[in-house]
Amino acid sequence: MQKRSGFNWFALLMFAMVVYFSTVLISQQVHLSHVSESQRIADKRLEKAKATNEKLRKELAELQDINNIERLAREELGLAKEGEMPYQATRQ
Repeated sequence: MQKRSGFNWFALLMFAMVVYFSTVLISQQVHLSHVSESQRIADKRLEKAKATNEKLRKELAELQDINNIERLAREELGLAKEGEMPYQATRQ
């Protein structure tokens, strides 16, 4: 057998392919990490929006009840029915 002397192109090609695919793999992992973080933030915002939405739905339901409307008018606006005298406590 004759031993070849010279440059080994196959080894260089294999090394270049390993480096290329490693770089692609690492960049994909970094991108997936960013996407995962964005998803986590979006999920938190969604949960917060759902909670706010539920709170507003309950408030809307309360504002459609005449008894709650009267109570709010009395407590927050100081209104009274005809013939009633509004009472306001003094602050000390």
